[in-house]
Amino acid sequence: MSENGKYIYGIIQANGKKNFGEIGLGDPPKEVYTVPLQDISAVVSDSPIKAYLSMTKDKVAKDLFCHQSVIEKVMNNQTVLPVKFGTFVEGEKEVTQILKMGYEQLRQTLNSINKKIELDVVAYWNNDLIFKELAEEKEIKEFKEKIASSPAGPQLSDRITLGRLVEKSLKKRNLEYAEEICRALKMKAEDFCTHDTLDNMMILNCSFLLEVNREKDFDEKLNELDERYQKRINFRCVGPLALYSFSTVEVKKIKFDAVDGARKLLGLGEEITLSEIKKAHRKLVFKYHPDKNPQGKPLGKEFNELNQAYRLLLEYCRSDRCSLRKEDVKDSILIKIVKISDEPERKRY
Repeated sequence: MSENGKYIYGIIQANGKKNFGEIGLGDPPKEVYTVPLQDISAVVSDSPIKAYLSMTKDKVAKDLFCHQSVIEKVMNNQTVLPVKFGTFVEGEKEVTQILKMGYEQLRQTLNSINKKIELDVVAYWNNDLIFKELAEEKEIKEFKEKIASSPAGPQLSDRITLGRLVEKSLKKRNLEYAEEICRALKMKAEDFCTHDTLDNMMILNCSFLLEVNREKDFDEKLNELDERYQKRINFRCVGPLALYSFSTVEVKKIKFDAVDGARKLLGLGEEITLSEIKKAHRKLVFKYHPDKNPQGKPLGKEFNELNQAYRLLLEYCRSDRCSLRKEDVKDSILIKIVKISDEPERKRY
C-alpha cells in the first residue's frame, strides 16, 4: 500500500452530495459517498492506493466482493455505470478531473443504460446423466467393447484414447447446447456476450443485457429451458447486476515518457494528426514485419513494440489533431467505456 487516495466504484446521475454509509473498502469499512460534477457523480470512498498484483488472491477477492456489494447497494435506488475494479486515484481533485474530462461520454452512457440490467447465466451438465449418455454413443460404446474383449485387457493407451473420444463428444455437445440455450434466451434480451467456461462440464457462461421490465419474461424463458432438459442441465442465474460486461468505465493515466517514446518510435513530430499516425505505422509495419526478414535478425520484438506504440497514440489522440508536447500530455487521463461484447475474440452464438 502507498499514499492515501480515493477508490472509485461507479458513476451515477446525481447533482449533490450523497452518503451511502460505511460499506466501502477497508477494515473497518470506510464511508462511501459521492463527488458531484453538474448532474453526474462519482461514488467513492477514502482508501490507501493498493497494488493488487502484489497482493494475495484472497485479499483481492475480498476487495472485489466489496466493490460489487457497494454497486449493488447503490443500484437499489438508481442506475450505476460501474468503474473497473481496482481504480484508485490520488484525491478528490483527480476524481473531479475524471468527471470533467469524461463528462459528455459518461452522461450519454448513463442515459443509454437507464433502467437496464445485466443477468449472468451459467449452464452445466449433471455429471452422472451426461456420462451415462456418452457411454451409449456408438463410437465410444464400440471402443469400450473392443478393449474389454482384448486378451491383454485395457492398456494405458486404450484409456487415453477413450478419454479423448469422450472429451471430443462432450465438446461437440457443449457447442450445440450452448447455441440452443443462447438462441432461446437472447430473444428476451437486447444484447449478450459470452465468457470463458471453466471446464468441459460447463456448457455456457453468458451475460445478457435487458430492460428491467423484461426480467420476468427472461426468468420464464429460463424456467422453460430448465423443464425442457429435465435435470440433464443445471442453470444458475445471477442478477440483476450493473452492466459490467456491456458498459464499464476504464480510467487510464497517460505518462509523458510513454507517449514521447511512442512518438519517437513512429518518427512523428510534436503536433500530429490521426492520419499521420496511421501512415507512419503502415510504413514501419512493412519494414519490421517478421515475414520480411526470415533469414536475418528476428524482428518480432520491434514489431510488437511498434504496434504497442501505435495503440497508445491512437488511445491518446481522440481528435483529428493533437499535441504531444510535455506540457499538454502531462497529467492526461483517458476515460473509456469498455464493452466485452465488442471484443472480436468473444464467441457470438
